[in-house]
Amino acid sequence: MTWEAVAPILGVGVLAALGAYFVGIAGVYEQLPAARRRAHLAWFLLGLGWAAFGFIPSPLLLGPDLRFTVNMAQFVALTGLAAPLLWMGLPEPFFRPLVRWPPLAGASRWLIRPIPAYLAANLIFFAWHTPALFEVASRSVVLWALKQFLFLLAAMLAWGPVLSPTPAWPRLSEPGQVLYLFFLAMPTTLLGALFTFPDTRIYNPTALGFEVCAPSSLEDQRLAGLFMWVPGALIYLGALTVVFFRWFGKEEARA
Repeated sequence: MTWEAVAPILGVGVLAALGAYFVGIAGVYEQLPAARRRAHLAWFLLGLGWAAFGFIPSPLLLGPDLRFTVNMAQFVALTGLAAPLLWMGLPEPFFRPLVRWPPLAGASRWLIRPIPAYLAANLIFFAWHTPALFEVASRSVVLWALKQFLFLLAAMLAWGPVLSPTPAWPRLSEPGQVLYLFFLAMPTTLLGALFTFPDTRIYNPTALGFEVCAPSSLEDQRLAGLFMWVPGALIYLGALTVVFFRWFGKEEARA
């Protein structure tokens, strides 16, 4: 796998995402104030940039010796940066056709509630980090890309109760968001600890083939764990802090 092979595929994916965004927003563009148009587009492009970073095969970025560290950095980028930024880039009118479509309306309204969203997203996160699935994904760039795509979708679902722009998928109250974001940080912290403390590699080196994302060494695994543990958790705690002070400001204004 080389940059020459990856670049065209990644470019097509980015262009397809941009095309879908502009087609979806075209019908509601005039309903938005000029400042909001620019803000939504900026957030979306920033989220798309982080998402694109998450789909570059790990060994191509910092070499094979740090492929697992890079892969965990990509997990943090997809779940903690790309997903919330993409939510912020999508205005409320964008979702109206979706929430009015009967096959999707009822299921999405239930799935984007805090408990189903949290459980479904973390089931995907932890399932793909089990040795059985992770080792399979590490043998194939296609399966690895599928894993990354499911991480992004799961993270979009997980962030929905905090960032949903449509009343059809209501956000939690500010106190609820603070509690939810605290628990949302826990899986990243737990995975980081699981990678940092063991004295052996979690994934079986002899079972791996292409090794697009498996640890190249115990040091690579521990560094990846520390990256998930600290920067990964700080993203959620940063969001929690923003929500807390917004809530505190509202309460102070009412007093």
